[in-house]
Amino acid sequence: MNSTIELLANKGQGTIRLDLEYQPGIALLTIDNPKRHNALSGKMMVEFYHAITQLERNVSNDLVALIAIGGGAPKSSFCAGLDLTFAREFIKSPEESLAINELMHDAIDRLTKLPFITVAVVTGGAIGGGSELVTGFDFICMSRQSGFVHFVQTRMGLSSPWGGLRRLVGLVGRKRALIWMAGGSVVRAEDGSKEGLVDVVVERDEDCLNAAVSFLQPFLFDERTQAKVSSHAVRGMKKLLIRQDKENDWEYEKRVFSSTAFSKF
Repeated sequence: MNSTIELLANKGQGTIRLDLEYQPGIALLTIDNPKRHNALSGKMMVEFYHAITQLERNVSNDLVALIAIGGGAPKSSFCAGLDLTFAREFIKSPEESLAINELMHDAIDRLTKLPFITVAVVTGGAIGGGSELVTGFDFICMSRQSGFVHFVQTRMGLSSPWGGLRRLVGLVGRKRALIWMAGGSVVRAEDGSKEGLVDVVVERDEDCLNAAVSFLQPFLFDERTQAKVSSHAVRGMKKLLIRQDKENDWEYEKRVFSSTAFSKF
């Protein structure tokens, strides 16, 4: 993984920002590349990887939850996947493509294993790799005004590179996951809520972040007494949940991705 990090470091534009003290008990991760709809450049993927590492090391304080948003929100996308400008300039071989996918596959898998309650705030699109990323969160808060998830992978001649299909099956079931992923579906707030992908729906983009914060309050404070809930207890519940999840299946998913993405080589 170190060689991939060295390859990608400082390549492209944009940044990942992590505020561990956004609100009491809540951290905020911002995917900040709004000029390119918050698509991920090489440096951003490395920064995302390091942000997950930083979160893994902050389990001894009162942190309970993580919210992720797109930079420029509510006027920009959540994440448009891989920054294609970066990809055209810097990804020169199938081996480099696989190395990038392994980095993101690992980072998102570790995101799912964080002992925190995680929420993605989706205004604008979660597209391609962004749709893979959004399945790594425990909950999704989406704006009816502009939010959507677009599974464009097969339209680009790809399978699911970052483990999204495997996670989506757990969220919406085998049949719906296959229809959405293989069929290139655009899923908006109403259908996402109906099928179990979206957990909180708000009317306006500007209300989405506050709605996510409100959604997290029962994990932080007792609704009846307003006493602070034990962060250790909440994190303990998440750890027990993680034990039920399927193991990382990167090696098999890599072979399938290679058979699709590199078939023209």
